[in-house]
Amino acid sequence: MTWFILTLLSVSALATAELTQQYLLNSKNAFSPRASAVLTFLFQSILAVPVLLLAGLNREIFSIFSVAVFPKILLVSFLGSILMIFYLKSFQVKNISISVIFQSLSMIVATILGIIFFSESLSYLKFIGIGLVLFSIILLNYKSSIIEKNHFYGLGAGVIFGILYTLDKSITFDIHPLIYIFWSFMMIAVWGFVLGRKEVIESLKNKKFNNFKPIIFSGVAYFLYNFFTFTAYTFGGEVGRIDAINNSQIFIIILFEFFILRHTKGVFIKIISTILAVVGIFILATI
Repeated sequence: MTWFILTLLSVSALATAELTQQYLLNSKNAFSPRASAVLTFLFQSILAVPVLLLAGLNREIFSIFSVAVFPKILLVSFLGSILMIFYLKSFQVKNISISVIFQSLSMIVATILGIIFFSESLSYLKFIGIGLVLFSIILLNYKSSIIEKNHFYGLGAGVIFGILYTLDKSITFDIHPLIYIFWSFMMIAVWGFVLGRKEVIESLKNKKFNNFKPIIFSGVAYFLYNFFTFTAYTFGGEVGRIDAINNSQIFIIILFEFFILRHTKGVFIKIISTILAVVGIFILATI
């Protein structure tokens, strides 16, 4: 299996997870965004346990406690908790399209850091492919030039996303992706709870088991997304190219909304944006 096939699997899982999160956050008696994030990260960590045991990795479960890995795990968990705050605040605006655009700039950060730290390729076709994916996202989302204060949290989130993706790749060189998912996501969930425990506890009150079903479903999808992405790194996938392809998950969601939910508003722009993204992905896959 190649890094590109794994990335296609990861972007499909990501689109599924985000569609479920949209349903979850807009459903009746919904969890707060922070509580949803904490529970989703925690469930992914818990889900990793039986999988890594079945894979015979139980003897490696404490392999993160090394000088080369543990500081990176701590940094990832801390940045992940900060990212959670930035990500949520970036959507507390009148026009979320700017936030989406700013967050997608992670692919530029990841590409630059990948070149610096992993000596990844400098092919002009690579930059054209990434540029097409980024331009398609901008074309799809750009609706207003008015920037609100909280939009800059989206910019901060994009930078942190790019840094985290680079750290992800670095860590998967040293430990198995399942071990990484178990420890890092548990720590992110703990950090997220500590930084917003009152909100999380309040959101959990009076919830029934049925309220947790979408969390479980999205958690499985996010788990698969992260596992496929981290494994793609171990198959030689470049962090910038993988991030660009994963950012194209928005177009899978558009196709779902168009064919299943019959959302036809702005269909011309959606079609053009999707075509540009597909061309960009094709270039990234073939160079």
